[in-house]
This record gives sequence, C-alpha cells and structure tokens, in this order.
Amino acid sequence: MARPSATLRTGAQMPLLGLGTGPGSVGSWQTSTEPMYEAVKVAIDTGYRHIDTAESYADEKAVGQALQEKIGSAVERKDIFITSKLWNTRHHPDDVLPACQRSLSDLGLDYLDLYLMHFPVAWTRGDVIYPKDDNGRAILCTPDVPFMDTWKAMEKLVDAGLVKAIGVSNFNISQMEEVLTNGRIKPAVNQVESHPYLVCSKLLKCAAENDVVITAYSPLGRPGEAGLHGVTPFKDPKVISIAEKHKKTPAQVCLRWQVQRGVVIVPKSITPARILENSQIFDFELSAEEMETISGLNKDARIVKFGMCDDHPQWPFNGAF
Repeated sequence: MARPSATLRTGAQMPLLGLGTGPGSVGSWQTSTEPMYEAVKVAIDTGYRHIDTAESYADEKAVGQALQEKIGSAVERKDIFITSKLWNTRHHPDDVLPACQRSLSDLGLDYLDLYLMHFPVAWTRGDVIYPKDDNGRAILCTPDVPFMDTWKAMEKLVDAGLVKAIGVSNFNISQMEEVLTNGRIKPAVNQVESHPYLVCSKLLKCAAENDVVITAYSPLGRPGEAGLHGVTPFKDPKVISIAEKHKKTPAQVCLRWQVQRGVVIVPKSITPARILENSQIFDFELSAEEMETISGLNKDARIVKFGMCDDHPQWPFNGAF
C-alpha cells in the first residue's frame, strides 16, 4: 500500500492515513479492548504505518500489545508513527511527565512520534477520566492551569527524548496562534474534528501559513452514531454522485478529499473490511471541481463539543476554526 505522508516541522514524515483507536463518543468506552487489539494488528498487516491513540481512550494497553506483536516482525519501530495525547486531567505541569511515561509503558514504547494536548481546558487532577459534578458538568482544575503552562511541561518531554514532536488538539485558531507565538517549541500538529460538513478552511489556511499539519478525527462524521447527531456527509447526494463516478464508496471520497487538502486522517474502525476500504484512497484523484463541490458542503456541523465545560473561557468552540 502506498503511504503518502505529511512533513512535520521536525522533518519527520507523518503518514496521511492512520488508524484511529478512540471510543465511539466522548465519555464512553468500549466494553472490551479486544476488538481494538485485533484492529491494530489488522491495520498493520494491511499496510497502515500510523496509529493514533490517547490515555482517555482507555485502550493503550491493548494497542501496545498489538504493537509489540508486530514490531520486529511485520514492521520496524522506526517505520511506524505513534501518536498519543495528554488528557484534560493531566494539565498540571507536575502531571505531564508521569502521564507521558504511563502511556509509553502501556504502549510498550521508548518514545512517541507525536504527543498532543488533547484539549485546551484543564479538568481537576486525578485518575477519573471524566470528573463530573451532580449536574453533569466537568469539575475544572482549581486553580486553573493555563494551557501554556502545560505546553512548557510538554516541551521538556521533547528535551528528554520521550517524544519526537508535540502538538495540540481541539485548539481554535487564536489558541493555536498563542502556542505558536509563546512556545519555545512550536506545535507540529493540531488534531481537530473535520469532515465535509465541517471543513475548517480558516484553520487549514492558518496552519499551512505556520507549518502546522492538521489531522482530522471523525473524518466520516462518526457514522455509527448518525442517529444521535444526524451528521452524515457520506450520505450526501453530491458525495454519492462523485463516488459513483470514480467507482469508489462515499466514505473513500470523503477521505480522499481530506488527503488531497494535505490533511492527515485517522478514521476509526474495528472491522477488517472497513480498515482495508479506508486505505484504498491513493489510487484515484478528485478533480478541482469535485474538491470545490465537497468543500462547499460545509455546514459547520460539529459532533464533538465537550459541552460539559462550555462555560470555561478557554472552551475552544466559541472561536474560529
């Protein structure tokens, strides 16, 4: 399988296609991590060389088990790109190094290729992934921890050789610019929700101007939860028409549109046939007109909102993407 990549500001090559391993929705977990363990092995055997995970997904041990079975046999460590993320409850500078070390231990790795700050808002410290009050609101860190304090602690992970690059996730344009302006080490990546109904064109332009690679999570709009949110770009008649023209699936067209924009994609699947299908996007090309048509479908339809802390001043979704 061809593995086109994006070049990070560090010079590292980040494969444009990765396997997402996150839970189906914010605040939920798989009842078993066995399917994700099998999915990672299938993905590597299929040719994937990029795995995206996070502490909050509660499956890093399963991902790590799969990696250990494949590294040294099916793939060399240097040839596979591993991303993990610092969770909201680990923003205190004293918690950053232990959190990274825990992820490395669970994954069975000596270093991460990329470590992202998962979200710009700090929640209360501790091991409860989703700390909530009686009203279902996130319990915030008191006193608050500005994300630049967290970033400075993440920079030390690079200095220590534990991570090759650092970045952010779910940061709006002004937040990303704050890190670019004030960080000693500039963010290599900003991972955000993006699909044809949420194109993030302003963010993509700003990122390109500042040598930041954009990664799209939920690049298909989370089809398994379509009944909950109604965001179904892969069912759009214009997407279906383009797919029929190319003899591809609508999902493949949605993914191809992203990689042609230079956006890294990390679609999640535990189904072998779907993992293969998602990888078969490098043997056709969308025309400029087709790219424009898909980009024109934008509805600013966001699925992942972290609404439990939407009253925090750093909640990102009041800002431009």
